[in-house]
Formats: sequence, structure tokens, C-alpha cells
Amino acid sequence: MGSAANEWWSRLLESDEVVAALLSWQRAAGRKLPWRETTDPYRIWVAETILQQTRVEQAEPYLKRFFERFPTLQALATSPLDAVLAVWQGLGYYHRAVHLHQTAQLVRERGGWEAYLTAKDPIAHLQTLPGIGPYTARALLSFSGRYGCLPVDGNVARVLSRLIGLAMPASERRKYQALADALPETWRSREVAFALMDLANRVCLPRKPRCRACPLERFCAAYRQGHPEAYPPRKARKARPLRAFRFFLYATPEAVWLEKRPERGLWSGLWCLPMEELPTLQSTPPDFVHELTHFRLAGYIERLLAPPPQAMPIPWETLPKHGMPTPLQRLLAHEAKGYRGPFPR
Repeated sequence: MGSAANEWWSRLLESDEVVAALLSWQRAAGRKLPWRETTDPYRIWVAETILQQTRVEQAEPYLKRFFERFPTLQALATSPLDAVLAVWQGLGYYHRAVHLHQTAQLVRERGGWEAYLTAKDPIAHLQTLPGIGPYTARALLSFSGRYGCLPVDGNVARVLSRLIGLAMPASERRKYQALADALPETWRSREVAFALMDLANRVCLPRKPRCRACPLERFCAAYRQGHPEAYPPRKARKARPLRAFRFFLYATPEAVWLEKRPERGLWSGLWCLPMEELPTLQSTPPDFVHELTHFRLAGYIERLLAPPPQAMPIPWETLPKHGMPTPLQRLLAHEAKGYRGPFPR
């Protein structure tokens, strides 16, 4: 931290006014989200897992559907993975669903969440579970009211960066978390965490922040400098490579032939058309391009005249019960209607 940021940080540590202003604003303008109305660790954990890479407005119907199908840890742990993946369809990042299922089984084997929440070092203990990292561990502890801590995601990092004038990219999550862990106890509550998240969502926006509507305007180093948008500095994005895959399609009026992907790798555990990666892009345009975390996938569909080996027929009417990657889900929805033309791009 530079000297200026250090000075603002010291003021932050010494003052309760910032928290008071933040909580006052939260009571008047904060979001009313259903998953905030509970201290149940199971519901908090599921909600935070879905919200990791899903917008709030998109997450709400999925959370409702998920809890209708798996209302308890026991229900999730004792259900087959295919059932979990089927409910997850459309959310993407399917490793999250796999981790939810794995962790539910592990927590159930230990007799519930208490063994983790009451451990000597609960943050570290929770991170031994699949899919639970530094943020989710702290969110689970804080939002369930079990442990005073302030979980830092990219939005909270942005607010902290501007508040103290810290020129550090929001992607430096562990460093921001270390700063948050050093804050006084008044900062380390679920109410403060919710307030910071809502402030980032409604006022302290990445672009065109609404500083005049901000309860922390008079405390904010970036505002005083006159260029809050410069904080936090953005890292240059690397272009994601485009990789080509061929998908083999064999279908009859009754069924389509699919295979289950391995437990590791692309679309792990999902039902998929048999596929292979190609060394290069083909001379013809791909049938679809799908954005993934680390690369873009160009998909080429090849129709077969005979069933592919190792694949199995899945009746069209049972297809919705099988977890599938989003692009293939869309393509097969057209195929199910007897569509035989070019696939929609």
C-alpha cells in the first residue's frame, strides 16, 4: 500500500462513522433478497455457490427450483448426480453442481455443518471441502451468524479500493481479503457485508459510479481525487483461444445417442454427444461457438448413419432429466422438433 492509501486505511480503522453511514444507507436502500432471510448454512452455501458466476436476477428462479427439488442437505446428498445436473441446466460452470453434490455427501458423513462451523479454524476447515474457497467459507460463516468476518468478492474489493485509494486490481482477491480480515470487529458482520455488496451493485458501479448518492462519499479517497473510475485499476484481458471440437449426432424419431462425459475435464459428468477435439479450425464455419472460462469452443456437428460406439439411446421425452451442456441442449431442442436444417448460430 502506498503512503496515501495507508493514511486512509488508518482513518478507516479508527473511525466507526463509516460503518454507521453504511448501515444507515443499507436500512433505507439495501436489496431484499430471499436467501438473506435465513441463517441456515445449507441454504447460504447453495445460494453463494450459484451466485459465484451468476447474476442475482438470473439466480433467483434457479435457487427457487433447486430448493424445491433439494430442500435439505440430506435430500441433495442422497440424490444421484444426474438429478443435480438436470436442475442445474442453463446455469453453466457445471463443476459447481458437481462440487455441491460432493460436499453435501462429505458434510452429511460428518453429521452436518457443525463439525465445520465450530472447528478451531473454521475458515481453513471449510476450505477442505470441494468448491469452497476463501470467499465462500467466510460468507457461510458470516451470513449464518457463526463467526465475525467480512467476505470479499470483486464488488467489495472495488468499494475498498475506492474508499482508501488503493491502486490494486480487484483480481488480487487474497490481498483484499487480508485487508478486510484486519478491519475492526464493527466491520465484520453479515449486515456490513450485505451493505457493501448492495452499495457496489447500486451506487459504486464499475463505470459511472453514482458518487453523489453514496453514503461514503465524504470518506472516499477516490472521490476526493476526482477520478473514482480509475479504481481499482483493470488488468488487460487476455484473448481466449478458439478450440475446435467435432460432435457426432445420431438420432431417430424415438431417441438421440449420448454418452456421459468423464468426471474430469470439459463438461465433466454431463451427458453429451460423442465428441473429439480437432487440431485446427475447419474450412467451413462452425455450427456454434460457445464461450467458456478459459477458451471459446467452435463446435462442428457431424451426422452419423449408424449409432456411435459406447453411446446409448436417450429417449427424447427423458432428455430434460439429463444434465447437458447449454449449447447442445439448444441444438437438440431443435432436433427434437424434427428440424434438419443448419443449426442456429
